[in-house]
Amino acid sequence: MFSAHYVFHTDFCNVASGNEKGLVENLVGYSRNNFLVPVPRVDSMDTLNAQLLERCLQYRDTHKVQGRSQSVKDLYLADRACLHPIAPYRYDTARMATPTVGDYATVRFDRNEYSVPVRFLRKPVTVKGYANKVVITCDHSTVVTFERLSGQGKTAYKLEHYIGLLERKPRSVFQAKPVRQNVKKELLELGRHLPGGNKDMVRLLRLCVDYGEDRVIFAKNRIPDGITPTVDIIRSYLEEPEKDTVIRFQKEVYITQTDLAYYDEKCGVAAR
Repeated sequence: MFSAHYVFHTDFCNVASGNEKGLVENLVGYSRNNFLVPVPRVDSMDTLNAQLLERCLQYRDTHKVQGRSQSVKDLYLADRACLHPIAPYRYDTARMATPTVGDYATVRFDRNEYSVPVRFLRKPVTVKGYANKVVITCDHSTVVTFERLSGQGKTAYKLEHYIGLLERKPRSVFQAKPVRQNVKKELLELGRHLPGGNKDMVRLLRLCVDYGEDRVIFAKNRIPDGITPTVDIIRSYLEEPEKDTVIRFQKEVYITQTDLAYYDEKCGVAAR
């Protein structure tokens, strides 16, 4: 499919015959020794891939093949002038599946489960599995994107997928897996001491969905000592208006003075 999409012929090497593709093997070794030593410290695969791409482009722009006076980039640009244009649409390398959403508002892909909003219950969806992410779509629209789980038997939940159901059935809030696996212990402990019980806990979770957990925790920590935190007090801190709403300019705004005598003459207005 890949070769058909970009219209080229394949020429396979023999098994365990690295000598048949020596240039590729040498470039792999060069990249490993120069780009991955010492081992990079990154937050995600996307960050690592961005760094590797930048290093590869630096190599392309500056490296000169032995016996050649031009850089790899210059030689590539010369070759590109003789090449056919590539397909206008990028080839989608995802492994696809079309499961039906289960009773727990999750879909199974590669022996793991991923949640979707409960409104998609028992509906067919399309799952695209990439190396580092899983994209779930329905009717040509993206429903949700997850980081791809490794291993098997795991489930990735998003709290916002279940908040509407919890608002209708608040009694199950503390037993719900999307809550126990996603909400920080500090917020769970706070919820158990709210005066409104389960209903207040659901209201607190709604704030987490709307504002983010970190902002909710920050607002809760701003409440003075001796005052029992409630959802309404936390909300008041979250919705607190900015102290300074005046728009300030770094420089004074100058207005160009215009002589309106010309317009008065055109309109037949006598000058005073």
